[in-house]
Amino acid sequence: TQEGKEEEKNRRPNTKTKRIKTMSSETDPSPPPSLPEDLFNSYMENEDLLPSLVDKTVAITGTTTGLGYALARCAIVKNAALVLLLNRKSERSEKSEKDLHKYLNNSDGGDDTNTAPKTVIKTIECDLMSFDSVKKAAGEINQEVKSYGGLNVLCLNAGIMAMDDNRTQDGFEVQMQTNQLSHFLLASSVYPSVKDAAEKKGEARIVSHSSSAREMVKGLEAKYFEKCDEGTLGGNDTSMFSQLALGRGGPWVRYGQTKLANSTFTMALHHKLAESNSNIKAVGCEPGYSVTPLQNTKHIGIFKTLDFMIPKQSASDGCLSAAMACFSPDANSGDLYAPEKGTTGSPIKVVAGGERQKTGMIGGTDKATCDPEQHKLVWEACEKALGIEFVV
Repeated sequence: TQEGKEEEKNRRPNTKTKRIKTMSSETDPSPPPSLPEDLFNSYMENEDLLPSLVDKTVAITGTTTGLGYALARCAIVKNAALVLLLNRKSERSEKSEKDLHKYLNNSDGGDDTNTAPKTVIKTIECDLMSFDSVKKAAGEINQEVKSYGGLNVLCLNAGIMAMDDNRTQDGFEVQMQTNQLSHFLLASSVYPSVKDAAEKKGEARIVSHSSSAREMVKGLEAKYFEKCDEGTLGGNDTSMFSQLALGRGGPWVRYGQTKLANSTFTMALHHKLAESNSNIKAVGCEPGYSVTPLQNTKHIGIFKTLDFMIPKQSASDGCLSAAMACFSPDANSGDLYAPEKGTTGSPIKVVAGGERQKTGMIGGTDKATCDPEQHKLVWEACEKALGIEFVV
């Protein structure tokens, strides 16, 4: 019967590849409001905090807007030799690369007293919802940095937030593949170039951009790293209150899983690097509440109502945790930077050398991030999902 056919159809896994809306321009075309960049400017002017990047190579995922764009701007102003912008193909990607050229030294309106060589800026197409695209991008990165002596900084920045319970063409939950699995694949694929830079220039870094949302979940669960049918990891309709207060699944729980995956991956990598006496640094960061297009999600929920009550900062100020993690001489492997006031402020280390700095029943953070069992889970789950072995 027709009814029986429909029931059978609904039971089948959804294997069709469809375009998943993740970009802010598809959900809300209006740009985020302008906020001051005073803190960003003060850091940029302080050579002790953010020194020159002459002769350094930097690759950043997700640079079309927001934190990634601000971080790329920082690298360019600090005269990095090569800045690779890793984005999926779009008009926004083309426009952002063009816009970033205005920060080159000796460019029109720039600092004509700066005698450092101009930064080479190049976009490499990288769609984090496609493992094939990530592998191709990794090959291009390795080729691009070869003549520079390797890759000094890989910043795993790109992310999507509170999306519907959809799957990528590879079969994984969209947030986990975009925010963690593809970044794990990218890091493992360009690791030889990072190692090359560390050996030739004294150090190199792999930086993961987490979020305070890592504290939304008590711990990682392997099911979020596995292939499964759409709608089976909490669905789309659960309220934010029921997700966070009652522990039910939903868009924000899935997002929290990915952000905890980011921070635990950093700490797992840190310990593996330490065991091998590597001079590569694994560093984490989170931006507080930085106003970027990331907030343009239909599952924003109660945050939209309470938004006026939450202190917030510009994307430029918010990128400073990442800038310190990527470029500061004070950053050590196993550090995790976050704004000192929680949502805003100067970056401080909430984890230092793999050890929690904010402990206690009230105000403590990163218990799961620094848990060895969580490190084991995230590493093994990523390797299993990708069918690879990431040897450090």
